Amino acid sequence: MTVIRRQLPPAGRAQERFDSAVNTLADFDFRSNSIGFLRLLFASMVVFSHSFNLGGFGPEPLSKLTGGVEDIGTVAVDGFFVLSGLLITRSFEKTAGLGSYLWHRVLRIFPAFWVCLFAVAFGFAPLMFMRERATFSGFLTSTDPPWHYVTANAFLVMRQYNIAGLLANVPYPSVLNHSLWTLQYEFYCYLAVGALGTVGLLNRRPFAALMPLFACAGLFCLVTWVRGLEQVPTVLRVLELYSFFSIGACAYLFRDRIPIRGTWALASFILIAIALQTRSYGIILLLCLSYLTIYTAMRLPFRNFDKRVDLSYGLYIYAFPTQQLLTSFGVPAFGFLAYLGAAYATSLALAAFSWFGIERTSLSLKYFRLEALFRKPLAQPPPIA
Repeated sequence: MTVIRRQLPPAGRAQERFDSAVNTLADFDFRSNSIGFLRLLFASMVVFSHSFNLGGFGPEPLSKLTGGVEDIGTVAVDGFFVLSGLLITRSFEKTAGLGSYLWHRVLRIFPAFWVCLFAVAFGFAPLMFMRERATFSGFLTSTDPPWHYVTANAFLVMRQYNIAGLLANVPYPSVLNHSLWTLQYEFYCYLAVGALGTVGLLNRRPFAALMPLFACAGLFCLVTWVRGLEQVPTVLRVLELYSFFSIGACAYLFRDRIPIRGTWALASFILIAIALQTRSYGIILLLCLSYLTIYTAMRLPFRNFDKRVDLSYGLYIYAFPTQQLLTSFGVPAFGFLAYLGAAYATSLALAAFSWFGIERTSLSLKYFRLEALFRKPLAQPPPIA
């Protein structure tokens, strides 16, 4: 009897081998995955979510469904923090020493952040000022001047959100770039990983690293259960970010014990859909969204999406001021899709500037060592006669 074998195309055979080989998170390939695609998707979700409030189009769909408890942008940032916990914990493990680890983290966050502050203060803000007052007179000497916006916020702690009293009459008033508030908590998480790793808790005693997770997640779940579907204060949002980062970090530490199953991912999605309008949403969202994020990072076919270009960070930090600028110039009057399209296209262009002009150059300095500046050149041998 002749056995006819179904011939798969090369891509199909590769996917079949991948599906059969991946059993746990330990099988995750950090050199070929869909994390870059997810990061850009999450940043795009933030742009979409913010477009409703910033453009004056009312509450966005998820916020309307949950009475303002959750929105698409918040869920996207939660996903960011899960991936960040996963990647940053691995980064510490693969980096030679705390100094190198912190140097890498500073290069990834600060240079593009500083340029963004300067661009908002001396690019976006003057345009808004001219639009509102038809003159530049008084811009530099006004209350909350632009130069103070840069210096006050330079170390990630956002102390000044407005310049010269701008944006008083827009749907989301007096805030030039609210998205930057999460970056300080992201960096605090980096410092926590560095501290725990330096004292050996991430490798010699990994179970001790569960303590911050249990503390953050337990408190977050308790408060969300008690509060029910009420508006969530900022302090609880911060606790939410810490909890998702901790889950990502612990997922990496215990990656050989976390199964990757399609049925689990589907169940997670269904549970989130059911729980979002109940007081159990905090518990369900923490666990299920984290699992869904990790699962899709492994299973989606968009591998090496950010190998040459990574626009996610730039899109995130430039979208909010771009949307506020468009609102001040009346673009929402042309409808939601026109406003969203203009904001997304402009923000992507600025993200490309950030990547090619700032981020890529900064990251090229990751392995630069300060002592190389003071190293004496080797003596050249005399020429051969």
